[in-house]
Amino acid sequence: MSPRTCPLVEIGITLIMFTKYFKHFPTILPWVLVAGLYAPVFLVLYQERWEMVDYGHAPFILPLALFIVWLKRKQLATIAQNSQPNFYIPGFVLIIFSSFLFTFGWRWDYLLIQTISLIPLLAGLISFLYGPKMIRPLIFPILYLFLLVPPPIGILDSITLPMRHFASAATEVILQIFQYPVSRTGLLLYLGDHEIFLGAPCSGFRSLITMFSLGLIYVYFNKGAWTKNLILILAIIPLALIGNIIRVIAICLLTYYFGEKVGQGFLHDFSGMLVFLIMIIGLMGLEKLIRKK
Repeated sequence: MSPRTCPLVEIGITLIMFTKYFKHFPTILPWVLVAGLYAPVFLVLYQERWEMVDYGHAPFILPLALFIVWLKRKQLATIAQNSQPNFYIPGFVLIIFSSFLFTFGWRWDYLLIQTISLIPLLAGLISFLYGPKMIRPLIFPILYLFLLVPPPIGILDSITLPMRHFASAATEVILQIFQYPVSRTGLLLYLGDHEIFLGAPCSGFRSLITMFSLGLIYVYFNKGAWTKNLILILAIIPLALIGNIIRVIAICLLTYYFGEKVGQGFLHDFSGMLVFLIMIIGLMGLEKLIRKK
């Protein structure tokens, strides 16, 4: 399913940019048109696409970005008052580029391209209406929207499949160290009389991307040095992998001792919280260690 919004609305956004010089023209109109243009896109994202690619974090990205903008409302109001009407060419170019990008995605039913087009459109519209100085305080919330763009299924499989193999191999090695009767064939683990298949949710990708999105917010509001913040961001990847391995081991042990009904039931879903707990504790511990240096 792909939203079928007429690209004439996008063209309308481009045309009304020329009316900014009319004294009484309401600048809110372009934003109303943008909301109307992308509402069908987000409707599809919310209803099916994010769930299809296991993007559980995505519904919170736009509200978080808008919340950051709201926190900067006084600074933005000051910039808007001091800005002078001017034809900002780079902003206009971004608007034209995003218009063609959206139209192409709409014409060929590429939801990915339609979603991505929102980012250059926002940058171009903001700089054109309010001047280039308005972009600087909004760089982070604008770029943060990349985290709500749904990846193609093929690319997603190329990422999650190696992660699933890594988790299954690491689980086999660790359980063997503790002398459990375990063997492995690809993504299928044999533990005693039980067979445990590591499906897509066991890749840890969802935990990784969710923690990455939360980690970026944490680092953004953190007043520490950028080098230390970069270390915290990079630490999310190994912490997510370690947390997911512990989760898979926990599921295997639950299945081994209590049966598949317990291991694959409620505790299988609840064990996902274990990954977040491990990563949060790991980030907090790493931050304290960095601060001491």
